[in-house]
Amino acid sequence: MSAKERPLMVLTQPIFVSSSPPAPRYTPLGLRLASSAGFTLVEMIGVLAIIAILASFIAPNVLNQLRSARRDAEDHQLANIAQGIELFIRQNRSFPANLPALSPDFVPTSAGQLTNNPNGFLRYFFVQPNIGGYANDVGLAPGSLADSRFLLITNLEQNAAPTITTDTQFETWWNTDETGTPDLKIHRGHVGHLFHLLSLSTDGPGGSYAVDGTFVNAGGGTLAAHIRYHVTGTPVALDEANTFGTAETQFTMVTEAGYQFDPDCPDGSKWRVISSGCYAP
Repeated sequence: MSAKERPLMVLTQPIFVSSSPPAPRYTPLGLRLASSAGFTLVEMIGVLAIIAILASFIAPNVLNQLRSARRDAEDHQLANIAQGIELFIRQNRSFPANLPALSPDFVPTSAGQLTNNPNGFLRYFFVQPNIGGYANDVGLAPGSLADSRFLLITNLEQNAAPTITTDTQFETWWNTDETGTPDLKIHRGHVGHLFHLLSLSTDGPGGSYAVDGTFVNAGGGTLAAHIRYHVTGTPVALDEANTFGTAETQFTMVTEAGYQFDPDCPDGSKWRVISSGCYAP
């Protein structure tokens, strides 16, 4: 039989294909090598190292930003409290005795939130000792107007615990430079703009007056001069009688005012505006 006539040979032996995955290969240390779709141990360690390095840079910045945000928020809250103090003075014509006195009518928050900062440390409120006992019917002496100040003090990391019982101690805290201690917060308030000068004098015996509801009578003698600062909105009443009864002149202070009692002027006009003559009632 020639080569061209030889029949083709067909392999009839079956070929078996296993459905089980290949057995894992192990390194000498017994660790399985990952497939091409996973990470090796070295790769995982490298990723974790990169994450740790990034965290070391990012975490401090995040913490600093959080601290800065808390400090800014405390500055804002102290400013709100200061506005509440001014509103209290305008309405009550006196300084609040403490921070809880502002809640909730003048600062819409609870007393506890006023006396403590968000970190739980105390806030402190001080009126300059020189005017600490201010009473509006008496008023401020002209030389004391510059002392119409208050301080709000707190520290976000600890209780500041300031001691302020004298003008010198107040002045020290007022001039404290807290830029080197960013967690120490000091708000300085000056309320001199809320006061107006009232001048009451006399050219002779007689007369009486009332300032913020408190009467002062000549009682047949001569009234002492009254030159004092009072909070805007203070009611003033002037009576020509020696004992206060019915006022001929009444007004509410919204600016400076000056009157003089002149017993030689006609009835009904004995209290006249300073530097003006008698006028017909």
